[in-house]
Formats: sequence, C-alpha cells, structure tokens
Amino acid sequence: MQAQTRFRIPQIALIILTIITALIHFQRAIADPDIRILFILNGLGFFALVAAFYLPMFQQYHRIVRWTFIIYTAVTILLYFVWGFMSNEWTVPVGPIAKIVEAIMIVIILREP
Repeated sequence: MQAQTRFRIPQIALIILTIITALIHFQRAIADPDIRILFILNGLGFFALVAAFYLPMFQQYHRIVRWTFIIYTAVTILLYFVWGFMSNEWTVPVGPIAKIVEAIMIVIILREP
C-alpha cells in the first residue's frame, strides 16, 4: 500500500500563487504582442519550477530547484521594474499585484523544507 501525500497550507499557497502569477503573465502575453513570447515563457517557467519543486522525481535536485525558483522569481520582479522604468509602461494594478504575489512566493519557498 502506498502512503498518501498530504499537502500542507504553505504548499497549497505556493501552488495557487504560482498559478496566479503564471496566468497574469499569460494575460500580459495577450495584451502585449511585441514581447508575447517572453510572457508566455515566463508563465511556463513558473509552472515548470513549481512542478519540479514538489514532484518526487526531482527531490534529489530539491536544493538546486529551490534556488533556481527563488532566483527566477526575483529576476522576474527585478525585470518588471527595469522594463517599466525603461519603457515607462507600468501595468497597474496587475503588475504590482503580480510582484506582491511573487514576493510572497519567495518567502514561502525559503520557508519550505
């Protein structure tokens, strides 16, 4: 008999927050055709990283995945501000909401075992 895996609240929160930020990036891909591919790839990257963070087949690489997820999310936040400053195109209120979600994701990832 196989043991059941129970998700804890931080795990569920991280999965939900990752879905939210990925969907925001997909929405931006529709709204901004000039850099559509970057938003699509960013959203897909979030899905891949949250899957790798929790799937048992990647547990031997958990430390690498953890730091990749943190850095990926931090770079996404940083590039929002760099891009917004350079292009003067701030996506309010969606952009700041996504950045708050991503900052919370970093905190959860740092606290997850």
